[in-house]
Amino acid sequence: MSYFSIISNGFLFGLILTVMIGPVFFTLIQTSIERGYKSGFTMAIGIAMGDTLYIFICYFGISQLLNSETFKIGLGVVGGIIMLAFGLINLLKPVKLAQQKSLNSNTSSWFKELLKGFMVNGINPFVLIFWIGVVSMATVDYGYNKEEAILFFGTIVVTIFITDNMKAYLAHRLSDVITPKVIKIINMVAGIALIGFAMRLFYYAYSN
Repeated sequence: MSYFSIISNGFLFGLILTVMIGPVFFTLIQTSIERGYKSGFTMAIGIAMGDTLYIFICYFGISQLLNSETFKIGLGVVGGIIMLAFGLINLLKPVKLAQQKSLNSNTSSWFKELLKGFMVNGINPFVLIFWIGVVSMATVDYGYNKEEAILFFGTIVVTIFITDNMKAYLAHRLSDVITPKVIKIINMVAGIALIGFAMRLFYYAYSN
């Protein structure tokens, strides 16, 4: 499989994950508004660290079992259910905007912001569940070997990190642009994409 195809797939998943509106999104935006871009940048590093840890746990935790065709089919079904669930959640969940606090000139240490990004991302069980679904796509549907999987997941993390930094940099503008209607549209696009990936995994499991 070509490197361009792998990077394209990683970029696509990175975009899907970064537009899924949740606690990480609002915490990053609020931190950037209150404490400035540097705090948002540091928090984005912590978020990337949390994603990297989950990828390591999910992928290398099951890598020894991927030679079993039965396990791969089961993983396809489980991954499909996870993707389908996230897709439906994005389509149906109500939109809630976090209240913007007044600008605060106080700064916090880089370690505190790093830890905040890691914790806000890491303690959310849905992030781990989502990564299980992504690992299912990489191993079951795309059939990536270890080297290809590293490139795929690396592209996802880099995409998320870059877009998180864009959010942090433009936070003062995003606070006026992001309306419930805009968020609803973003959720619907991400939801439809995830449902499409779920159907692909179900098809793989059914055809084997």
